[in-house]
Parts: sequence; structure tokens; C-alpha cells
Amino acid sequence: MQRDDILLSIIAGKSRFRSFPAVSLAHAAEDITVASSRQLTISAMILIGITLAVMTAFAFWSWRRRQGLAARRRQAELALRASEDRLRQVSSQLPVALFEYAAAPLPQFHSMSDGVARLLPGTAAEMLADPQVFFAGIDSEDVAGLVWRDAVTPPTREFEWVGRSLPAAEHRRWLQIRATTEFTTGGERVIHGVILDVTALKQAQHDLERSREELRRLASHREARIEQERAHLAREFHDELGQVLTTARMHLQLLERSLPAGSDDSRGAARNIEAMIAEAYRSVKAIASDLRPAALNLGLTAAVEWVADRVLGPAAIRYSISFTPAADRLDDDYAIALFRIVQESLSNIVRHAMAHSVHITLSHHDGEMRLLVEDDGKGFNAGGVDHATHFGLLGISERATALGGTLEIDSSPGAGTRLSVTLPKVPLGTDLADRSPISP
Repeated sequence: MQRDDILLSIIAGKSRFRSFPAVSLAHAAEDITVASSRQLTISAMILIGITLAVMTAFAFWSWRRRQGLAARRRQAELALRASEDRLRQVSSQLPVALFEYAAAPLPQFHSMSDGVARLLPGTAAEMLADPQVFFAGIDSEDVAGLVWRDAVTPPTREFEWVGRSLPAAEHRRWLQIRATTEFTTGGERVIHGVILDVTALKQAQHDLERSREELRRLASHREARIEQERAHLAREFHDELGQVLTTARMHLQLLERSLPAGSDDSRGAARNIEAMIAEAYRSVKAIASDLRPAALNLGLTAAVEWVADRVLGPAAIRYSISFTPAADRLDDDYAIALFRIVQESLSNIVRHAMAHSVHITLSHHDGEMRLLVEDDGKGFNAGGVDHATHFGLLGISERATALGGTLEIDSSPGAGTRLSVTLPKVPLGTDLADRSPISP
């Protein structure tokens, strides 16, 4: 019964549904489409509004940022310009000039500070317009040393030059240029340099050299006077005092012969006095030889043999001497100087070297005289010699310099010592036999 009721109700519902007109479904679909379109339009407008707002905000932020960067850039440019102005003012007041130079493709100065007008004829503007204004202001004998001005010259990383400028309004200046070479990203070689006024330094150096030269001449003159005085004293000792002692010995011998027989005490006293006179005579000869060896009258070779035997003989040091025949034709000043150098060298060997053998060589070639004194001793550090306490080597150096020569010392601990004195253009005198003796 209940099943039949349910079926009847379903059939009745289907009958009512079939009774709706078809147009109602179309209207419903249209309403739904309109509603959806309105919803999409509103969403799109909201999204577009948000996008426009974001883009506007980003554009405003970017504009403000560009404004800030531009302001900071302007401030940095102003600060840089002010710094450059201060540097330009400072450099223009100093005796220096800064420059940047490129030799290729066309020689030109990229920059030049105003201080160059104090150093060379011409202004910075003129040199920037024409680099020859710069080079024309340098002495023609010195401008060739500016090798970086030529593009064909191989580049040098660092460069230093000292030369003279042409006389400007005041006077000629000595200039020093220190430059470095750099390459740009395009391969262009650029020279950055600084020009310094070293006139005062050069003048001080010149005065110092002149003072040294005067001191050398004074020392040479003093040594010459000392040698003259030594020769005079040697002559006085040998002639005057030697003659007095010889006369005293003769009188003593006469006195001894006149003594009566049996006066043994008086004869013994006379013999003692005679022995003292003989000792005094030997002392006089030794002093005279120390002042000026008589062997120098026989030539430099004989004098060196004499001093070598006297200095090295008691120390049991073997020696060899090899001298050129021209050694005995040297002028007296050269002969005495070389003799004193050998004498001082041998004394140093005996005192310090602990050597077993010494070789002395004097050679002559093309007017140049070279003296070598070599030993096989313990050696020393030649670069660490303090001339304030070691006057021997200083004296040797001064004697060589006074004759226009040079001294070289080659030595190291445990390797012996080699002393070399070179005298250029040594004048040779007459043969030894034609000279008149200077001392007895």
C-alpha cells in the first residue's frame, strides 16, 4: 500500500516538471553569465588598481632615489673639484710639478700642474698645448736622457733623471724627474711623473765635492811637505848627527891611545863609551831609514825589497816581489806614495792577517800603474771597516786618491786579502842613473 503511494507521488512530480516552459532555463543561464561577468570585471579592476598603485609607488621611489644619487654625485663632484683646486694651489706653491705624458699615438701631456712654471720656461697651458715647450726648456746636453719621451724607446717601469734646465728668469736650475710607466686598458703607455727642484741639493753636493777636493789637495800637500821634512831630517840625522858621532868616536880613539899604560879602568870606560857611540850611530841610521829609506835612491823596487825584508822577515812570512822596470822611472811623489802604501799594507798584514805568504806585484800597461798586495791570511769583512778607528786603510785610500787613483779591497773572512791600487796616466821620469839623489 505504501509502495503504491510513493509511485503515484513520483509520477505526479514528473508531470508537473514537464509542464515548465523551456524559456525559463535560458533566462537562468543568462542571469548566471551576467553575474559572473560582473564579478570578473570587479576583480580585474581591483587587480589593475593594485598594480597601478604598486607601479606608481615604485616609480616614485625610483625617482626619489635618483634624486638622492644625483645630489650625492653633485656633492662628490664639488668635493673632488674643491680637492683638486686645493691640490693645484698647494702644488703651484711648491718647487715640484706633476705630469702625465703619452708618447703615442701623438706625443702630448695629458696633465701638467701649474708648479712647472717655477721650474721651466713656459706655463702648464703652453706645455699641454705643445709638449715641445717642455722639452725645449731643458738643456740640450741633458734632454737626451729623457728616454720616455720617445714612443720607440722600450718602456721602463721606473725611471729617474737628473739634468739642467735652460736659464729662466732667475738662473739655471737642476731638476730631478721620477717617473713610472703604466698601461691603460686600451694598451696606451702613459708616463706619470714628478719634477723636483734639486738645485740646492746639487749646490750642496758641489760644495761638498769641492771641499773634499780641497781637503785632498791639502792632505796631498801636507804629505808632500811631511816627506820633504822627513828627507831633511834624515839628511840631518845622517850627515850632521852621524858626523858628530863619527868625530866623537875618532876623538875617543885618540884619547884612548894617549892613556898611560896600566890605566885599565880608563881604557874600559873608553871602550864602553865607544860601544855607546856605535849604538847611537846605528840608531841614527835606523831613524834616518824610517824617515826616508836610503833604498829609495836606488829605485822603488829596491825600497820595497828593503821594507819587505825588514817587516816580513822577523815575522817569518814568505814573500815574493814582481815589479815592472817602469817602477824605477817613477817620479819621486809617485814612488814615495806607492812605497808608503806597501809599507802600511805589510804592517797591517803582520799585525792582523796571520798570513804565511805575501805577493807584491806592480804592473804598468798603457800608462796605468797597478799595485797588488795579496796575502793568504784570515781576511776580514771589507765592507764593515770603521775608518774612524782604522786609519791605515784610510791613509792608503787618501794617498791613492791624491794621485788620482782608486783603491779596491777584496777580502772576506778566511779567504785572505787582495789590496789593489790603480793609478791612471802615471808620468814616468828619467832613468834612475840620471837622477840626482834626494837623500843620502
